[in-house]
Amino acid sequence: MTTTVSPGFTDDERDLVADLYWHAFRRKLRPAFRDDATGRAVVATTLRPDRALVARTDGRVSGVCGYHRGGHGMADVTWAGLRRHVGPLAALRAVLVLLPLRRDERPGALVLDGICVDAGLRGHGIGTALLDAAGSHARAHGLDAVRLTVVDANTRARALYDRVGFRPVGHDSLGPLGPVYGVDRVTTLERRTTP
Repeated sequence: MTTTVSPGFTDDERDLVADLYWHAFRRKLRPAFRDDATGRAVVATTLRPDRALVARTDGRVSGVCGYHRGGHGMADVTWAGLRRHVGPLAALRAVLVLLPLRRDERPGALVLDGICVDAGLRGHGIGTALLDAAGSHARAHGLDAVRLTVVDANTRARALYDRVGFRPVGHDSLGPLGPVYGVDRVTTLERRTTP
């Protein structure tokens, strides 16, 4: 298998990227929408290729790493977009449910907006390749760190982040909202891009 990572995805790849993202983050995103089909459709229409690093293994999308820049993440869910897609009342509900999950940009750091790898290809270095590409992207834009959050229950992802040099810089709890998202605690991790 040969894996490459490059910026962006094509219109033909949008559905593959949306499937990966929805599958990886469904548990957190699903409470915002009336059903899986609606949530996945919203994700598909809001993905921004200019905020994504995409891994392709043997030419097919195998992983994606989104990031924030200029006030937008890869999954750029906005009030206007939600209102157009699901109507005003459902959009209001979605915004209220998604707001606590928001991750803002941080000066000097590339803040990741989700990293996911095809479940059938995990363990083949795709996640590492995406994180290395994120570090290179950050350096190229004069940023000295890559930052991400991981739910404490995701021990496999946390092991990867630890192995490639990410270190904890903060912890947070969703408190009473934890059961809504199926998440209790999250840890913010950071990896320096310069020695």
